[in-house]
Amino acid sequence: DVTYGWWAGNAFVTNRSGRFIASHAAHTGLISLAAGANTLFEFSRFDPSVPMGNQDLVSIPHLAAIGIGFDEAGVWTGAGVVTIAILHLILSMVYGAGGLLHAIKFPEKIEDSEVKQAQKFKLEWDNPDNHTFILGHHLIFFGVANIWFVEWARVHGIYDPAIEAIRQVNYNLDLTQIWNHQFDFIQIDSLEDVMGGHAFLAFFQIGGGAFHIATKQIGTYTKFKGAELLSAEAILSWSLAGIG
Repeated sequence: DVTYGWWAGNAFVTNRSGRFIASHAAHTGLISLAAGANTLFEFSRFDPSVPMGNQDLVSIPHLAAIGIGFDEAGVWTGAGVVTIAILHLILSMVYGAGGLLHAIKFPEKIEDSEVKQAQKFKLEWDNPDNHTFILGHHLIFFGVANIWFVEWARVHGIYDPAIEAIRQVNYNLDLTQIWNHQFDFIQIDSLEDVMGGHAFLAFFQIGGGAFHIATKQIGTYTKFKGAELLSAEAILSWSLAGIG
């Protein structure tokens, strides 16, 4: 039951899973629109003769870090920057259209949908099995994103500040190193170890996601173990989307 005012966060969509998805799609579209538009804005005013840190840039430095816009020697070419920007703008329209469909055309509650697979994603805040099912799918998506990053670094290459150039990085899946660096990861100075950590996270998240989808809540369902997990996980997902 809603016990807080209409102005507090997602109060309006608490028990309206379809509208809840619409709000997520709308926010994702806004993030994608901002990323694409800002990339084009920065591209139009970027001066390669001036250090990047002195130009108040946000998007282009992130693209440069994964080897987009610069050649292997670190020289500005601009290749791929406009493509990435336009792709984000196109995706923002797709997300926006999805949000409108869920807000206007599709059922207010997912459980009222005619699609049986969609009905499984209904929001039941006091149902631990519903929580673990939705959480599992989120974990798999995070794992796939990690795989994409690791493979991008291995095939295309990313920027290495040690040599000030773009190079291909093969992941070092050393579980001992990963375990030893779990509390001092900021001090890691090897891109191979960084990629190894992401590769480990990929397997860990996908495996955990499959486990959550295939199983039901284990143990007592309390606020210290699972209760309110869905709302907390939703906030985490939004935060990661905002950071990305």
